[in-house]
Amino acid sequence: MPSIKGRFTQRPSREADRSDPPTNHKLPKSMSGSRYPKFRNDRAVSEIRIGVREFNCIGVSPPLDHPHVYINMGEQAAILCPYCATRFRFDPRLGPLEADPPDSLFVDLDRESTRQALF
Repeated sequence: MPSIKGRFTQRPSREADRSDPPTNHKLPKSMSGSRYPKFRNDRAVSEIRIGVREFNCIGVSPPLDHPHVYINMGEQAAILCPYCATRFRFDPRLGPLEADPPDSLFVDLDRESTRQALF
């Protein structure tokens, strides 16, 4: 039986990606504890420009979203979501909470308001 050792990689640490320009934006912490922004493609555009290299793609807005997928672009200029094939392109002119089109950034207001009420 062939060994699968080395076929799986660990999720990189936040310190591993030093290519993003420094910003004063602070990413909101989700209920799951993740500080990665979530992006959606409700408009079915061919490409979404974003200001981060690590993020989650949710496909489209709930309840029609696909599993929330962690994506790390590394040094690539663009990457495709493995579920919905949305192309994400890193744009250093954008902050971590910005996207083009602007409504591609997903903020779950129900969860955020619940989290704020609990804490």
